[in-house]
Amino acid sequence: MAKEGATYVCDICQQVVVVQKAGAGTLVCCNQPMREYTGD
Repeated sequence: MAKEGATYVCDICQQVVVVQKAGAGTLVCCNQPMREYTGD
């Protein structure tokens, strides 16, 4: 589940998503789950 206010990034294409409204499911880009960006 994506967390409201969290930022997610795709490790393949570097697309960035900021979640405005939490919801069920997994954010997917380039056919793989996106990871939560922690500033690293």
